[in-house]
Amino acid sequence: MLVQHNKFAPHIMVSAGVSFEGKWRLHFVKEKAKINANYYINNLLRKLVADDRALLGNNFVFQQDGAPVHRAI
Repeated sequence: MLVQHNKFAPHIMVSAGVSFEGKWRLHFVKEKAKINANYYINNLLRKLVADDRALLGNNFVFQQDGAPVHRAI
C-alpha cells in the first residue's frame, strides 16, 4: 500500500486586530500574494483603519510592529 503525504501543510495568512473595545474583522490575504508595501497599503491598511473607525470612531492610535511593510509608510 502506498500512502502519499504533502511535504508542506496548506497555509493561509490572516490579518486581525484586537483592543479593549473589541475585535476587528479577519482579513485574509490572497493565496500566493506578495506582501510588500504596495499590497499592504492598498489592500490591508485601508481595511484595518476602516475597522478602527467603525469600532472606535476617529479617536484611536493605530500601532504596528516593526515588519518591513509596516515601516514603508
